[in-house]
Formats: sequence, structure tokens, C-alpha cells
Amino acid sequence: VAAAGAAWDGAARRRAAARVVDDDDDAREHEEGLARTTAMMMGENRRAAADRARARASAPPAFMPAADEDDDDGVMVFDDDDDEDEDAGGEGGVRARADAGASGRDGARAARDEAEARAVIEATVSRLKDRQANKVAAASSGATAASRATKRASATGAKKTVRKSEWDSFVDWKTMEHQEYETLSDAEYAKLTKKLALEPEWRPMVSYLTSLGLKAGDLEKMLINCEEVFNRPVSRVITRVEYLQSEVGLEGKTLRQIVNKDPRILLQRNRHSIPRCRYLTKIGVPQDKLADVLGKQPSILHLSVQKGLMPRVQYLKQEVGIAAEDIPLVIQRSPAVLTFSVENQIQPRVEFLRELGISKENVVKMITRHPHLLQYSFEGLGEHLKFLGEIGMNDNEVALTVTRLSQFFSLSVENSLRPKYEYLTGELGGTKETCVKYPAYFSLSLDQRIKPRHLFLEQYDLAPDPFPMKYLSVKDEEFVLRADRTVAEFEEYKEEMIPIFTAETARRALLRQVTTSSEEQRMELERKRAEYMRTHQELARKREYSDRVLKARNSHRMLLRVSNRRSR
Repeated sequence: VAAAGAAWDGAARRRAAARVVDDDDDAREHEEGLARTTAMMMGENRRAAADRARARASAPPAFMPAADEDDDDGVMVFDDDDDEDEDAGGEGGVRARADAGASGRDGARAARDEAEARAVIEATVSRLKDRQANKVAAASSGATAASRATKRASATGAKKTVRKSEWDSFVDWKTMEHQEYETLSDAEYAKLTKKLALEPEWRPMVSYLTSLGLKAGDLEKMLINCEEVFNRPVSRVITRVEYLQSEVGLEGKTLRQIVNKDPRILLQRNRHSIPRCRYLTKIGVPQDKLADVLGKQPSILHLSVQKGLMPRVQYLKQEVGIAAEDIPLVIQRSPAVLTFSVENQIQPRVEFLRELGISKENVVKMITRHPHLLQYSFEGLGEHLKFLGEIGMNDNEVALTVTRLSQFFSLSVENSLRPKYEYLTGELGGTKETCVKYPAYFSLSLDQRIKPRHLFLEQYDLAPDPFPMKYLSVKDEEFVLRADRTVAEFEEYKEEMIPIFTAETARRALLRQVTTSSEEQRMELERKRAEYMRTHQELARKREYSDRVLKARNSHRMLLRVSNRRSR
């Protein structure tokens, strides 16, 4: 019933709109006819007045005596026949006065006719406008319900992608004809269409995107994330890409990377990107580094300079305390800093580091060296601090360790920190104090730096105990001098042993994962067993309670029977 009512309201609304349109057309035609008629009348009046003016100009002037050409002094001399000249002059004056009176009457009559025609047109137009307004009001009031239903449907309905028209597709083909890009063959496009369900009118755009280096997987991501790109004119996307290549410096792999991360960047206008790029170069980001920054974080081009980029830079300068000349370094190392929320992400982590006992100057150094600190979760930060507590560090030692090794929080606890600490204490003879004094030890590779150097000296019985940390930090040329060997021998040793060390580390990681999984399974079984016992005990108590209740009820029934028997 609701659908039928909505359909009837829609039909009524269309009929009313059609009547209004017909009336509008009639009124417009009538108004144009009146305008043409008035123009014709005014044109005829003007032509008549022009003819009369030409006639008056051709008539001889009244009361104008002719000058004697022979008179050298320029004094006008009258002819001998004065009487005939006077008679002629009198007749010319009468004709002139008659023509002037006729011309005045004709001009007044033309002005009066024009005023009447204008009044008729204005009255007709006013009457038609009033009638049209009344009909529109009636139509709008009669279709109010349909209008509300349409608005609700448009508000609740999903936004549909506008399909590309045939004309737009034709323009795309013509655009591609004048470019240097090759159009995909029928077989290649048919193959992509079968895999990605492409539309026929998308072929020019797909050809252009593949010419930029995008593969089938990249096109699939773009279809999922931003199908609107395929419905845009090819010429507009070409202009956008040319700007990114020439002005920003995005080429080849970097351009493909930025399109994969954020395909909507192809829909943005160049005039919107220019202020963002100028602001980055203004605060010190080198022009040749701009492509790297935008390639890592293309969403910067969608941020407002006044409301997005500038407040974050000002907070890093004024609140955190980073120097103006270090801001470009922070942005180059982690462009995502410009997209973080100040209140929800940057400020809480800065306060977290300060609460660990790290001074403001050291916090500035940590963020400048490793700005990724501002994007780590609090769970990950807490896990790293828990590891340092487990190996015996107090709060001061923890603060000193994380300050001297800014990338400490980026290392995995189970796959990096814990195995290195176990090798330090088990093989190198180090302690917790060694980690506090040389925190950079955790940043070295266990399989490619620590084990090869330690075992290379150990095979010649030249490895001291405890193993000095400086042996791990010097270059290969200086290290081999400790064993009186050449760099070539050490390189040969590494080529042979590093794969073995890597495989052993992978085996231990797998064993640790299995152990962890087994422990988790054991704990899960223990939890289920405890839950089962708790449920079983609860059921047993309920069953015991039920047995007591049943016995009590049976005893009560027996007493009732005995009482009834006695009463009888």
C-alpha cells in the first residue's frame, strides 16, 4: 500500500510538473509574439519618421535669400524682382510650418503607440507570471508527500558512481590518439576485463594507467578503493600525472607506489597540491626530497596547510622543543608525523617518555633521531619496558638505555632483544650492566655481526672473556688485525657460516613459537578443565539440593496421607 501510494504521488507530481511546463511554454511563446509585434510597430514608426525627416531635408529653406556670387564684400544683394521672391518665400514658409506640425503629430502618435504596446506587454507578462506562480504552488503542495519520500530515499540510499557517458568515452579515445601512450590490444583488454570486470568505456583510462607501470593487481586495488578514477576524463588524469612528475618529481616506481597507496591523489586538482608542496619547501624540506616524503605519505597532499600541517609543525617546535632546522629531518625520516593527531597521538607519547624520567632535552633527541616513536602503541612500549625490568634494570637504567638507543622500541622483544641478551649472558660473558653501558649492542645483527666475529676469534682461541663490545663496533679491516688474518679470510668465513647461523636462529624461533603455542594450549586446557570442574561442582550441588527437596516433599506427602487416614 505504501509503495502504491508513493507511485501515485510520483505520477501526480509528474503530471503537475508537465502542466506547469506546458503553461510555461505557452506563456513564453505568447510573450515572444507580443515582443515581435511591438518591435514591428516600433520599427514601422521609426521608418515613417525617418522618411519624413529626409523629405524635410530635401525641401528648400524658408525665408533664406540667396547671396550674389559677384558681390566681393559678402553683402547679400536682392534680385530685381523683389515681389516674386517675397511670394515664393511666403509659400515656402507655409509648407515648412505644415511639415513641422505633421512631424510633431507623427512623433507624438508613435510615442503614444509605443507606450501603449509596452503597457500591454507588461500587463500580459504580469498576468502570466501570477498564473504560473499559482500553478507551481498548487503542484508543489499536491506533491509534498512524494517529495518527502524522494528526499528520504536519496538521504538513505547509497551513493552511486556516475557512469561515464558515450561522449566522455569518445573524448578519451581522441585524447589518447594525440598522446604517446599505446592503447591496449583487444586480447589484453579482454583478459583484464575477464579478471577485473572492467567496463568498455574504461579502456582508454586502463591503457594510460598500464603505461605508467601499474599491473593487474594494482588496477584491482584501485577498483576496490577508488573506482571513480576510471570514470574521470583521461585528459584530466594526464594533466595531474604530468604535474606530479615535473613539479613534485614522482617518477617510475615512486609514482606507482604513491598511486597504490592513495589513488585519490589522481583526482585532486593541481591548485590544491601547490600550497602543500610550497609549505614543505618553505619549512626546509629540500625540493629533491619532496618526492620521497610524498611517496612515503601521500595523504599529506590532502591536508589543509592552515588546519593540518601548520599546527603539527608548530607543536613540534614550541611544545616538544624541536629546533626549526631539525624539523625537515624529522619529516624526511617519518613523514607520517604530519598526519598524526596532536591531542590523541603526539602529546600522549611525549608525556609518556617524560614520565619515564627522561629529560626534555633527551626526549627531543630521541624524537629527532627516531620520530617513529610517536606512532608506537602503548602496549608495545610497555612490553619493551617490561623486558628491561625482567633483566634487572631499575628506572634510571631504563631511562638511560632507551635514551641512548632511540630505536630500541622498534626492535622485537621475542625475535631480537631476548635472543641477543641470552647470547650476551651465555656466550659473551656480559651482564645487565653491559647493556646499560653499550645499549647499541641490541641494534647489531645477531647472525651477521655478533656471532661471526665472536666465533671467528674463538676458533683461533683469541676471543677474550668477557668479549669486548668494541670488537663488534669496529670495521672489518680493524677487526681482522686482532686475529692477524686478512679481510678475505673473514669474508670467506662469513659466507660459509652466516647461513648456518640464520638457519639455527630460525629453528630456535620456531621451537620458541611451538613452545609458546604448547604453553598456550596447555593453559587453555587447564582453563577448560577448571571451568568444567566448577560447572560440575555447581551441578552436583544443585543435584544434592534437588535430592533433599525431593525427600522433603515425599516425607510431607506421607505425613499428609497418615493424617488423612487418621481423620477418616
